Amino acid sequence: MKNFNRIKKWIDPRVRRSIYLLFFSVGLFIFSPGSFSQADSLSPDVKKKFMNYLNNFNVSVYLDVYYAMNLNKPSGDTSNLREFAGNCPFIDEFRLNVASIWLGYSSKNFRGKLRVQYGDIPDLRAAPNEQFIKHMKEAHFGFRAYKTLWIDFGYIPNPIGYESSYPILNQISTMTVGGYFETGNFLGLKASAQITPSFYAGLYIGNQYTLAYGKNKHIYGGITLLYNYKDIFSVNYNNMIGNASLVTNKTDHFYLYNNIILTSKPVKNLLLVGEVDFGVYGNSNKPPDTTKASSGISGFLQATYRFTNWFATSIRGEYLSDPGATMTPLYAYDGKLRGLLTYGGTVGVEFNPVPYSYIRAEYSYLSADKGNMVFNGNLTDDNHGLTFSAGIRFGTFK
Repeated sequence: MKNFNRIKKWIDPRVRRSIYLLFFSVGLFIFSPGSFSQADSLSPDVKKKFMNYLNNFNVSVYLDVYYAMNLNKPSGDTSNLREFAGNCPFIDEFRLNVASIWLGYSSKNFRGKLRVQYGDIPDLRAAPNEQFIKHMKEAHFGFRAYKTLWIDFGYIPNPIGYESSYPILNQISTMTVGGYFETGNFLGLKASAQITPSFYAGLYIGNQYTLAYGKNKHIYGGITLLYNYKDIFSVNYNNMIGNASLVTNKTDHFYLYNNIILTSKPVKNLLLVGEVDFGVYGNSNKPPDTTKASSGISGFLQATYRFTNWFATSIRGEYLSDPGATMTPLYAYDGKLRGLLTYGGTVGVEFNPVPYSYIRAEYSYLSADKGNMVFNGNLTDDNHGLTFSAGIRFGTFK
């Protein structure tokens, strides 16, 4: 009830009254005796068309709860946040990662999707002046322009990156540091087509809008190319090119970001994933020459083996080197000013008690450049983390 009252305060009173009136009207229609008699009087053809129309809709609910701890937390660390956490950010207490409702519509010539969310994932990554959009994961609609060519408009997920802040879309719940700093959603349009059964291509253009970085009023664009050979092997290339300056920046920053994702299933129960990100940044703002270009690289290798339908294990190694602060902020340490350098690994196990559910336990180790002191409240160069998470999704979930 406390969280419900918080949401009520967030919604404008006039909008709230409209919502109440809508639900009241729908309730009167559904539960009135006349509505049932009218439904019974419909012809079989009308009923069939109506049911086919309803089949175009899909509704899903996703919930994730977690408990995380830092095993090497110093006694002087009073913070309760884990650094560079795309999800599972709080430590030493049970928390709600996300509660999300997914609404979708898909027909021959039209489609749309709306995802609303609540929990630590949207709350932590939303700047104080950007609270209005934090409960929106995605909101877009599109139409079929020609054969397999679709044009979509709205608040659309960026194709860059294999990992998701939603643990259910990953084999390992927690994200890499590189994944944490990858670009997020954009406001704009996307054109995409399934050119052949194995080849997919897309082009997008818009304004970068990500909770991790902020708002960008400059137009940028990118492409996505995916080749999938019978679900045995796939290669995916995505990029982003344009002006990456935020509304608070006084200098323009040309940005070229490249992302390559490889997946392979050499045997039935084994999934291998590799990803590399490489970015080039103009006017890096790094002294002494703030006009000099910079570059950075990140990536990971991951293997998941599913022993049975209800048990799997995963291992992942990651690396990020960003001397010019191309992907990450500038840090001052050990007499130097540079971006992050991190590396580490994660091992985890997953139990699936029922379909579309998981219970996971993970251990992760992360280390930064000596003297960086970016972990455990800026008191250590490394972190040993333990994370337990459980989630479930139910609904049509197309």
